[in-house]
Amino acid sequence: MDILTNKTVKTSKYYSRYNGINLYYNRHDKKYQLGLKSWLKQDFQYTKYTVKENETLDYIALKFYNNPTYYWIICDANKILDPTIEPEPGTVLIIPSLGSSLQFEVY
Repeated sequence: MDILTNKTVKTSKYYSRYNGINLYYNRHDKKYQLGLKSWLKQDFQYTKYTVKENETLDYIALKFYNNPTYYWIICDANKILDPTIEPEPGTVLIIPSLGSSLQFEVY
């Protein structure tokens, strides 16, 4: 029996790589998960960054990449499923270096 149930489509009022992707309820761990077919491979150079008060993912992307639309790279590297939720202050994020070759791992 499949542990993923209640397939719905995730939508957001924000433009996102995750818009229109299937969302499943995982009965095993009682959490929702996106039906993504790939994530960034974890063999890239990165910097660790501690989130400060009121920082959003697009702000952090602007700070590191000079482009707020690269927030999805930070999301992928940290397995963040909802980019619209602000990370908690004190959270340590992995910020991939754009100079390294970023590759996707297909599931």
